[in-house]
Amino acid sequence: LLINTRVLSHDEDRRLRPTTAGLLAFGSSPTTHLPSAYIEAAVYRGTELDSNHLIHTESIKGPVEQQIDSAVSFVDRFMLKPAQKEAGRIDYPQYAMTAIHEGIVNAVAHRDYAISDSKIRLLLYEDRLEIISPGGLPNSVTLETLPYRQFTRNQLLVSFLAKIQSPKTGKVFIEARGEGVRKILSASKTHSGREPEYRLIGPELVLTIWAKPSPHG
Repeated sequence: LLINTRVLSHDEDRRLRPTTAGLLAFGSSPTTHLPSAYIEAAVYRGTELDSNHLIHTESIKGPVEQQIDSAVSFVDRFMLKPAQKEAGRIDYPQYAMTAIHEGIVNAVAHRDYAISDSKIRLLLYEDRLEIISPGGLPNSVTLETLPYRQFTRNQLLVSFLAKIQSPKTGKVFIEARGEGVRKILSASKTHSGREPEYRLIGPELVLTIWAKPSPHG
């Protein structure tokens, strides 16, 4: 069963080994064999990447389902949630969590795991959130066509995430392929009034999601 589902595969000496996707999806500690296969999350005071303004940092490890749920919880825990109380409390969270979830799932599912010295970085600033994923855009996909093209760098891992249910939400991590980027753009723009941005910086894809302005200015 494990061979047929490609969780395991024979190496050149006919010994059974976990595939990369099998290790990421079902291994108890994938970083033992893939040291950079984790999310480095950090919170900064202000709007610049400055170690003097670092408030909190956390290495989020484990199988991919645990990484995704823990990273989403990290954002929910540390983002600002200002409120108004004129006629009952109304919260104004900085981010649409549906967009955050999709952004983190995409980073985990589509990063280039062959880049061994770079992990996913999740950075929270006062005005934005950045998800930095190792690996550029594959094949003929461009930043302009990214919302409209379906691409999968790690087809086997994506197929596992389409079947694995999150212990947190009870839903599979990938419900409809090819719609994640459009969900991120739409939900974030509706929430904050500003469309997220994708950029390529060297061998990394950077997603910037802008925070919803506080009602208190």
